[in-house]
Amino acid sequence: MAKLLLLLAALGSAAAGAAYASAEVSHFTLANGLEVVVVPDHRAPVVTHMIWYKVGAADETPGKSGLAHFLEHLMFKGTEKNPGDAFSRQVAEIGGQENAFTASDYTGFFQRIPRNNLKEVMALEADRITGLVLTDDVVRPELNVVLEEQNMRVANNPAARLSQQMDAALYLNHPYGRPVIGWRQEIERLDRDDALTFYKRARAMRLKCSPMCWAVAKTAAFTASWWSTKGSH
Repeated sequence: MAKLLLLLAALGSAAAGAAYASAEVSHFTLANGLEVVVVPDHRAPVVTHMIWYKVGAADETPGKSGLAHFLEHLMFKGTEKNPGDAFSRQVAEIGGQENAFTASDYTGFFQRIPRNNLKEVMALEADRITGLVLTDDVVRPELNVVLEEQNMRVANNPAARLSQQMDAALYLNHPYGRPVIGWRQEIERLDRDDALTFYKRARAMRLKCSPMCWAVAKTAAFTASWWSTKGSH
């Protein structure tokens, strides 16, 4: 029985892989500079919408390590149009999932939602590209969250501490030598002004570097038509 289940699982995986490989991927750049990749996947009525900014930890100002990762956290703190946790709440109300990630060269945000709600999520994402609102009451507690994350992932993990020191030694005088989460003594000094300055700078770099939006959608036409109207963002 176990062998039969294993065989069925293998066949199912192979079939899914074949279907995915045969998908007609669309890859194009809009007039406003946004690079779009659409990967059709019709196995479920679900859409994964991702936006990737070509800005990461390597773009931080020296002495401000951890700023890109800190800003990733703050991007969930609301805009004037969608204050507080309105973004996350709306995603949750439609049964969706969301998260984000930061690396040396990019920062990404994604939502996995019912396909009928793609337009609403695109609007939410476009809003926080330019409309982020930050106050000290929001920034200071979130800094403590990041510091606790640094404790969990690095300070209490000997292997992670060794990896950080090795990268620092291998990439002398190079941005890759800085840990993405940041050096603790530098994280502790980050504040609202640092976050807003990097946000505005990253926004300018985003336009310059033609960011990527990966949308697993039913058609490329819908994704293109919607984001092409967002040239001002």
